[in-house]
Amino acid sequence: MRISSENVAYEDYFVRATDTDMFYDATIPFYFSAIQEMGGEHASKLGIAIDDLQREKGWTWIITRTRVLFYGISSWRDTLNLETWPQEPYRLHCPRVVNGYCNGSKIFAAMTLWAVIDMNRKRPIRPQEVMGSIQPAPADKYFINPDIGKITRYDDAEKIKEYMIYRPTPAYYDIDYNKHVNNVVYLRWITEAMDEDILKTYRPSMFDVQWEHQTFSNDKIYGQTALTAETDGKLSFAHRLMKEEYGKNDTVLFEACSEWVRK
Repeated sequence: MRISSENVAYEDYFVRATDTDMFYDATIPFYFSAIQEMGGEHASKLGIAIDDLQREKGWTWIITRTRVLFYGISSWRDTLNLETWPQEPYRLHCPRVVNGYCNGSKIFAAMTLWAVIDMNRKRPIRPQEVMGSIQPAPADKYFINPDIGKITRYDDAEKIKEYMIYRPTPAYYDIDYNKHVNNVVYLRWITEAMDEDILKTYRPSMFDVQWEHQTFSNDKIYGQTALTAETDGKLSFAHRLMKEEYGKNDTVLFEACSEWVRK
């Protein structure tokens, strides 16, 4: 990773065959993995990676929200040129921008909202307590508004069609260093729940996702997908992951909205 004097980090990511679908197009989990890794690696270079915070303070990083605009598709053997920078605190979050380029064209632009959590107290830490190490990039040159509004929840979305419920099972390799299901796995689950013909015919133009609760290996999970709009060759969806509870209402784990355009 290369880091400029303005604390903008650059890294190249190679698209492997295992990162692609049957058409050799990069998958949604691949992009979200790259976005997450860019933030994690940059934090590591600054001495405040997840393992640093856990070891020294009993804290950890989590991503609560990510909104990604997609402008194109990257494919097998492509190299993604990524850039990222941290910004000043926004409420209880540390915003981070991640942009991706391929063959000279912008492929995606992401705004991610990270938070630091006290693992013992299960409470957020004020972002100002880590800002000395984060060193935000100069706002006059790099600022992107982190206020991306409230996500449209599945229950509030007007639905044209609801699809069959999908029931994933958390597996051993889904669990990460925080001992819960990794954020990127949620994206795999909601795309696996989508109709295959849609994935073959359309590519994403927007994903807006919000992680609500942790998921563990023995949890009983189900996913819901609904078509919410269909206009001029563009489809919009609402997605949700739920945890089955016994004797009380099921818990919302993850909310998402997506938009897709024809390939």
